[in-house]
Amino acid sequence: MGSDQDRRAMLAILLSLAIYLLWSSLYGPPPPEPPPAEALVEGAGQTAPAEAAAEEPAPAAASPEEAPPVAETVPEREEAVAGEGWRGVVHSANGAVRDLVMTDYTQSPEVTPLTSWLIGKVTGGSGGPWEPYVGGDEPERILTGEGALVIAGGGAFDDDGAGRPGDPSVYRVERAGQAVRATRRRPDGLVIDKRYTPGEQPHTATVEVRFRNTGASSVDGLWIGVADVMTGKAGRFMKSPRPVVFADGDVEHVLKTEKLAGEGREEFAGPVEWFGMGNRYFMAALVPLDGPASGAVVDALPSGRTGVFIRDPRPLAPGEERVLRFLAWLGPKDLKLLKPLGHSLDKSVEFGIFGFFSKPLLLLLRLLHGLVGSWGLAIVLLTVLVKVVFFPLTQKAFVSSRKMQAIQPQLQELKERYKDNRELQTQETMKLMQENGVNPMGGCLPTLIQLPVWFALYSTMLYSVELYGRSFLYLRDLTAADPYAVLPLLYIGLMLLQQRMMPMTGMDPAQARIFKLMPLFFGFIMFGFPSGLVLYFCVNMLLTIIQQWFIRRQYPAEPTAA
Repeated sequence: MGSDQDRRAMLAILLSLAIYLLWSSLYGPPPPEPPPAEALVEGAGQTAPAEAAAEEPAPAAASPEEAPPVAETVPEREEAVAGEGWRGVVHSANGAVRDLVMTDYTQSPEVTPLTSWLIGKVTGGSGGPWEPYVGGDEPERILTGEGALVIAGGGAFDDDGAGRPGDPSVYRVERAGQAVRATRRRPDGLVIDKRYTPGEQPHTATVEVRFRNTGASSVDGLWIGVADVMTGKAGRFMKSPRPVVFADGDVEHVLKTEKLAGEGREEFAGPVEWFGMGNRYFMAALVPLDGPASGAVVDALPSGRTGVFIRDPRPLAPGEERVLRFLAWLGPKDLKLLKPLGHSLDKSVEFGIFGFFSKPLLLLLRLLHGLVGSWGLAIVLLTVLVKVVFFPLTQKAFVSSRKMQAIQPQLQELKERYKDNRELQTQETMKLMQENGVNPMGGCLPTLIQLPVWFALYSTMLYSVELYGRSFLYLRDLTAADPYAVLPLLYIGLMLLQQRMMPMTGMDPAQARIFKLMPLFFGFIMFGFPSGLVLYFCVNMLLTIIQQWFIRRQYPAEPTAA
């Protein structure tokens, strides 16, 4: 590079990018500070849902006006329910949808990187032949066989956990036209009647939960939730579902659900526009159609599941009936599908602080895919187009750097001549730069201007469900890591090549050592990145090297005469 100032600024940019990528690969968003309990539910002392731990079997299905007898035994049963793009079953345990799968998406295959397999062989922890991809033929699953959308109940519960949902409550399940109905009556006389109807839009359903108090005492509030067992790892690059809540304008994730049992529930103050279970690309979420809820709770349940709930704090008096209606989204985090539905569902696609750049980039990616029919080629073309758009800025930065290299001997001479007079040294340095047409910030300012778009491209590649399960060349899934390690190794090689084109003469030894370690550091984290993202980085680096090569031929950076 050029002057010390230029090199320090460029080093700061590279270090910032490295820290950002490392943090992104290891950690998700930090958990929010839980609000006080009274902030969750207005006018209610109890802030989390509860279902009686000891449940009596559900009665025969009946209208809310005719409370069924408590003593009737209900047989185990399930009814299939399906809409455009999804299917599941409503089971008598919980009277909720479970085994929820997407009919237009298949699961991403399990990836075993060659490097991990070799390390396992060397250390004796791996056996059998190497299989880069395993599976990937089953439909994408959002809720497991233990999942439940929705579970419902009412009443108070103590802060010590008494009355939390335990063993599944039993419902009578029956078909009602296209809808499936599940009903039960609790021992205290609360009748719960759920109805699941496929929606008119793809990946939607309408859920109606009718409560009727046939008992002699008031029921202290009602609650609705989604629950499931938490499997796999969760994080920025992981695909295992975890509780998610859109509360007070922000998307809140609870990734470390194993801590809930020991550290207590997570509480989120409202308004809550939607809540449910989701991963990086899919979610099963409920939208309260009667207005946002006043708060949400994520809690560990004694049954081994984790639930996310909202609460209606209004008491249900004896003889009173209340209906809570929900729109259920059961599908991908696809902006073109979510945006028309409203209710801030499109906020589930989290592009970060530079999302205003990511959305047009995603639209351009879709257009390119429509032209070439390949998502991998679309990524390559998108990277080329972005490079072309910023070509003048990049050109200016490289040319400024080459000119700075050309006057390095004179800059060093000025430092020695005026080492005891910093003010005069600065004046003479600026004069020399002006005479040679060098801008002191010309090498870094254009790079800084491009950073938001680079980060936006990174988020676009990382969170676009359009790339999920899409193959390219030898890669079966652009959202999974490259098991053959071809792209990460290629990126390391390209970084080393670029480094050779950036002379380090006159650079501080500490800075030079950091620059030399950069390819290894970036290469290491690339091994775990989605292959589509690494493809973007490789193409961008290759284009940068080609541009630098042309500029080196045009501006040899020979020292100018003193």
